[in-house]
Amino acid sequence: MSHSTPHPAVRRAARVLALVPALAVTTIAGTALAAPPKQWETGPSVSPLYVIAVLVLIPLGLFVLITLLVYLPSMRRTESYRPGEVWRGEPTWFGGPRDGIDSVDELAPTAAGSGAQGTARGGTSGHW
Repeated sequence: MSHSTPHPAVRRAARVLALVPALAVTTIAGTALAAPPKQWETGPSVSPLYVIAVLVLIPLGLFVLITLLVYLPSMRRTESYRPGEVWRGEPTWFGGPRDGIDSVDELAPTAAGSGAQGTARGGTSGHW
């Protein structure tokens, strides 16, 4: 079995033939040439300035507002971590005791989840 590449002219012709149906469909299905019904009222004309404001300025303003709302918290002049420095933040235990990690040492062993005399079991068995 041989894999010979087709001639460049054959490849170009195949590309053109692949585009012909797409071009034909888009040109044939152009704008509708039908007139609107006579019962429809003609709407008031809209100024170009109004169109620019609605289609350009309002979306641009929303884009700028959302961008500022995203970046403003990081623009504060507070002390932050810099690469190479020692991390000075306190560790966080999500879902842990409200008083922090130090409160675990103050709890009784059963309250901390160790069980009485080490008989409690956890994991997938679900026996405590």
